Amino acid sequence: MNEPAITSGAMREAGTMLTDLKALLAGVLEDEVRDIEPGDNLFGRGLHSLALMRLIPPLSQLAGTRLDYDDLARQPTLAAWQALIERARVGG
Repeated sequence: MNEPAITSGAMREAGTMLTDLKALLAGVLEDEVRDIEPGDNLFGRGLHSLALMRLIPPLSQLAGTRLDYDDLARQPTLAAWQALIERARVGG
């Protein structure tokens, strides 16, 4: 399987980060991601541990630092991941 990739334009404003996160999810989920809401539990929407492992590199690239599996799995929602990435970007 191919790794989910981030295009050169992925470092966009926070308003489009959810779109970027959904695009990454589409690369690892069999299910349609358009109807996933920011607060939906992604494990309940078909995400599994191996798919999450595949998402760590591109999510880390968005954050500008290595993200931990535990941090992503602890709150498996797009909203929580967006907040985690934004905090990492500002060094928090």
